[in-house]
Amino acid sequence: MAKKYEDKKEDTLKEQEPTTDQNGWKEKFIRASADLENYQRRISKERAVWVEQAQADVFLDLLAVVDDFDRAMEHHAKQDSEESKALIKGFEMIHQAFYKLLEKYDIKEISEVQTFNPEQHEAMTQVDSPDHDSGDIVQVLQKGFLIKERVLRPSMVAVAK
Repeated sequence: MAKKYEDKKEDTLKEQEPTTDQNGWKEKFIRASADLENYQRRISKERAVWVEQAQADVFLDLLAVVDDFDRAMEHHAKQDSEESKALIKGFEMIHQAFYKLLEKYDIKEISEVQTFNPEQHEAMTQVDSPDHDSGDIVQVLQKGFLIKERVLRPSMVAVAK
């Protein structure tokens, strides 16, 4: 009699245990939800990279305009007429507005322009210079800029031989 009772008890316990098919669905659900979370994180990161790249492309084009203003200011600064002084004031206001815009989006001019750094500078020419050591920057031909500590446009420089 005790044997029958134990057999019945085992059968009841087996009925209460989930089948392997039910466990499989639980595992599949957990994996699918983890995959979905990973996918959402990856898409979010990719979207941020796309936005950053689009901003960088727009600002790279804008830097050409900033360069033109720099050149115009240098040219008119050499003039000494009243008309040139008024023009320079207007240029300075626009120039300041451009630099405020760049600053707003964390774009900074590359300030290290003494020693050549291939990650931040692009050597356009080598020149003989008795005043500089080999590898020193002699002249900045075009300003370089960083966007969020990443090179947006390298400085174009002349380097001492």
